[in-house]
Amino acid sequence: MDTIKEAHYNLGIAYLEAGQYNRAVPEFEAAIKLDPNFISAHCALCRAYLEQNALESAESAITTALKLDASHQPALLLYGTITEAYRNRGKAYLDDKSYTEAVAAFQRAITLDAANDNVEASDSEHTHVYVHLGAAYIGLKAYQEAIKALQHVIAQDADLVDAHYNLGYAYVEQGAYDEAIPHLERAIAIAPHLKRAHYNLARAYRASGNLEAATNAITETLRLDANYQPAHELADTIKQAHYNSGITHLNNERYSEAVTAFQNAITLDADFVTAHYNLGVAYLKLETYPRAISSLGKTIALDPNHKAAHHALALAYLGQQELGKARDTARAALEIDANYQPAHSLLEAIDPNYTPLPIPAVSETQDTTPSASEHAVDPQPDTKSRQEMHHELGTAYLDSQMSAEAIAEFQKAIDIDPGFLPAHLSLGTTYLEMGQLDDAESAAKAALELDADSEPARQLLENIQQARPVPPEPEPTEPTPTDPPDTKQDLERGIVFLNSRQYDQAAAAFKRVIKVEVDSVEAHYGLGQAYLEVGAFDDAAAAADTVLRLNPNHNQARELLQVIKFARNIERNQRIRKKVLSYAAILGIIVVVGFIAIRLNLIPWSTSSVPPNLSVAAALEESSGNGFLDAGETGRIRLTITNSGGTARNIQVRFAPASIAGLRFKKPAPIPKLSEGSKETIRISITADKNVKGRTQKLQIQLFGKSGLRGKMEPITTQDFSFKIIPTTPEPVRPGRR
Repeated sequence: MDTIKEAHYNLGIAYLEAGQYNRAVPEFEAAIKLDPNFISAHCALCRAYLEQNALESAESAITTALKLDASHQPALLLYGTITEAYRNRGKAYLDDKSYTEAVAAFQRAITLDAANDNVEASDSEHTHVYVHLGAAYIGLKAYQEAIKALQHVIAQDADLVDAHYNLGYAYVEQGAYDEAIPHLERAIAIAPHLKRAHYNLARAYRASGNLEAATNAITETLRLDANYQPAHELADTIKQAHYNSGITHLNNERYSEAVTAFQNAITLDADFVTAHYNLGVAYLKLETYPRAISSLGKTIALDPNHKAAHHALALAYLGQQELGKARDTARAALEIDANYQPAHSLLEAIDPNYTPLPIPAVSETQDTTPSASEHAVDPQPDTKSRQEMHHELGTAYLDSQMSAEAIAEFQKAIDIDPGFLPAHLSLGTTYLEMGQLDDAESAAKAALELDADSEPARQLLENIQQARPVPPEPEPTEPTPTDPPDTKQDLERGIVFLNSRQYDQAAAAFKRVIKVEVDSVEAHYGLGQAYLEVGAFDDAAAAADTVLRLNPNHNQARELLQVIKFARNIERNQRIRKKVLSYAAILGIIVVVGFIAIRLNLIPWSTSSVPPNLSVAAALEESSGNGFLDAGETGRIRLTITNSGGTARNIQVRFAPASIAGLRFKKPAPIPKLSEGSKETIRISITADKNVKGRTQKLQIQLFGKSGLRGKMEPITTQDFSFKIIPTTPEPVRPGRR
């Protein structure tokens, strides 16, 4: 019997070596039938099935062999080969996008790996099969199963870029954007040129509401591949979101936020005409005229027929007192549209010789050739008075919805001629539109004092009375209690008045809040700012001291006190200068004598005192080389301080905020002296806690110092700086554990 068994086995081996696998299989099966414990025949049968890619049959044969001898080395090698064959089959299915079959193959490979501890598999093979399994689950859109598989990978190898990218992508597709962001950022830190990671990071940031971070991510995606169409589509979406946000901020008079939003939109589309225009309008509202001119000029370069941009540019030139340029730009708007009323109003206000030309209706038979009389010299128009010019300029501002500027011009007209009735009426109408009913009523009453029969003034006063809220009449039986003042609304009004430079109204609003809420930190701080602007330094300091009594950690109040001291010094110096002017003749003689003495070398020459002019550049230095501050890592903030002015002494570096959750940094030693044209580099140690949260951290670097030998400590300059913090990836929760 053994002879027959051996004959079948040897014949099977011959067929196997000849590549005739179909004939080899029955010979090995015949040998096994004669001797079920013939382990070599089981292994040979497994080989034949493997050559035919019949993995299930091969697996059955080798499983039987290992039951006979779990340490049989040829059987163990074949077991590993079968496992690898399942992995390769899964990869092939994955490449063909046959995701269901790929999942089955990878799961079988994982099961075989786990079933026999005697079979050795490399950590890399064991880890990567889970990466491929996660990718297959993503293909099936089974994101939760993909997340479990990929978390298992990262627990084994925290620096596997494919695992972090696929896990971040799965979280994005599942809508878990906060969980996606750290994994995508980690993938980018390992592989900075992985454009898909930047693209999906932009998706996550956009969906989570962080448009600025989304802009940075999508910009980097397009830098890596300018032809990546999905990135272009997402960039258009983010651009529109920035633009819509900018319009909202502009309408709500939050001009600084509007500037940021429009700039971000332009970052994504340099030729976005309406974004350039509205950016110019926002700068115009902030009275930042040079930047307004630049943005509006770019608008006109992109769209030369943008009449509103020409008009806004004229207003910007007017803000810089460049009347010639303002006049020429307004005329350019009229060349585009001869009936554009805002440009007409502006020219009437700033050009006394301007006369709008009527546009006659020309019939088909009418001779359009000018007659001799039409070539006669135009009659010289009447020269407008100064108050009329201010009034018409205010009207032009009002047409452009620039209420604060309009009020200022109407007030100038009244200051020149208190009896100028139209200015009082326009001032009252503007205040009414802004909801400042008390100011509107004062202007209307002033108009009636000038002309008691003025129907426009009477109508204005009536409109103001109608705009005032009518208190409800109390019930005859049970009188209702008086409603408490709306302190929140008064606080908001005070901030609006403060931003629009109406400091008396701002102070009144903040006082109303304090009358109800004695401990309102915001109201006391706002009151201090208003007092500072009107020069009431003692009252401003008292308000700031009250803020610090209520909140000792209120850094803005401390800065306000420093500004008050600085303003007092300026006022004191101005008084001194006025006294000095009274001795101008004596000083003139002294200067002449001193000059002669210097030329004759009788007095050694020394340069006059020049205030320091410091600038600071900041950068993050860290050991990992990824450009981020990782959790648990200690890095350094490198500050390069340059002085292009006079000598500064005892320079101190401060951070705002002074303390940050999850970060620890050492206070740097003061710089004793920094001369003109010199540079100093300091490094400040900063450590991130192990459990720090991932984010973009913003710091304001503040420099304080003394000017000269006996100067006082004063703020010199500030610089905004930001860097990214990468958190520790959390340990995954394995199935079956709690």
